[in-house]
Amino acid sequence: MNRKALPILGVMLAALAAIGLAALVAWNQLAGTGHEQGVSRSGEALVAPGITVGGSFELTNQDGQTVTQDSFSGQFKLIYFGYSSCPDVCPTELSSMAAALDIVAEDTPDLAQQVTPVFITIDPARDTPALMKDYVTAFHPRMVGLTGSDAAIADIARKFRVFYSKGTEIEGGFYLMNHSGYVYFMAPDGSFVTMFHGGTSPETMAEAITRYVSGETS
Repeated sequence: MNRKALPILGVMLAALAAIGLAALVAWNQLAGTGHEQGVSRSGEALVAPGITVGGSFELTNQDGQTVTQDSFSGQFKLIYFGYSSCPDVCPTELSSMAAALDIVAEDTPDLAQQVTPVFITIDPARDTPALMKDYVTAFHPRMVGLTGSDAAIADIARKFRVFYSKGTEIEGGFYLMNHSGYVYFMAPDGSFVTMFHGGTSPETMAEAITRYVSGETS
């Protein structure tokens, strides 16, 4: 291996370890222990009693338009927080979201149309609206990409209890972002429905989406 590559590799490995730690910290903040407050059999991550998730926001979509909670009137939202330069985890989760919606669409097209997939960046310095447009459309034609000011992103991340931080810059100014990685499912009124832990299969996600949108929550 090139000796010059060793320091860069070390920084990247440290950053990936930090991402795993971030996910663990976020899990402990959101969920309790045991089956009742941990991961349910359906693959959903259950929020501990007294914890609120979600809230109002004002961000910018991939077309440069201002977007608020009211912009999604009547729509359930499948939301993931990440960044476009993410090497593996973010693309995997966004692909799972897109595949889950396609599965729902195959069986119940009307239900699928009631759900909007949303990708919110935690790296607004690099994720401009134009870049987000190219990125999200690669995953799903209806996916909405949201960015904004540092303050606006910090605010919505706090409301969703998302942990994120900038990693150490390496050669050329490139850096990774440490962040927690849940997929959130929100009701049309903006209230929290459920969330899925990282690695949940599209099939499991699709089953839960169908159940909640159709009103069969038991």
